[in-house]
Amino acid sequence: MYHVNKNFLFLLLFISSVLFGALNDKSAIVYYGKKISYPMVGIHDYIIVQPNHIETSSHGFSIYKDKIYAYVSIGEMAKTVKEYSQIKEEWKIAKNDNWNSTVLDISNPKYHQFLFDKVIEPLLASGYKHFFFDTLDSYQIAASTQQERVIYEIELANFINKFHEKYPNAKLIINRGFEVIDKVHDSIEAVLFESYYSGIGPNNTYKNISSADRKWLDIHLN
Repeated sequence: MYHVNKNFLFLLLFISSVLFGALNDKSAIVYYGKKISYPMVGIHDYIIVQPNHIETSSHGFSIYKDKIYAYVSIGEMAKTVKEYSQIKEEWKIAKNDNWNSTVLDISNPKYHQFLFDKVIEPLLASGYKHFFFDTLDSYQIAASTQQERVIYEIELANFINKFHEKYPNAKLIINRGFEVIDKVHDSIEAVLFESYYSGIGPNNTYKNISSADRKWLDIHLN
């Protein structure tokens, strides 16, 4: 989950879901700033943006909207997000102290419906066609047993597949989600991952990635 207040631009490693396990010649860019230069980001195949920072009525958006993906955090939500006031108490299952956000119950069908009705539908209505789902693994903060992890992963996959069923023309990129890729392969356009050599920690500071964490990524990429 990202909370970037200043204009921030970075490239990430990218994997095609069709050729999973092998890098291809497509590129993705993540831009969470408010002043976007469409000619600069438009050279990439996938442009991931923070929706509340983008004016969808602009000429630039209309030109590049087929490449643009709206960021949606499905596993947790910060109190600063406007939809947070509508979150039910029973959906709150843990805290993510690193980002000062609330982990939400991805296994709850009512929370699924909330995401469709209050987050995804308004974005579609505003002009977005495609989506980028983040914080897929937030349930791991709350899960205390392997059985709980399995339940969360089943329902996470169900939500992603239901998204594809509801919006078959909307392309979907997910951030990591390695635990459910086999179950959602046909519902996603691609998988993105970051933090291979370095990553962003609290307060927007960079941190080096440990060799153990990088080895974990290598295992899931092979």
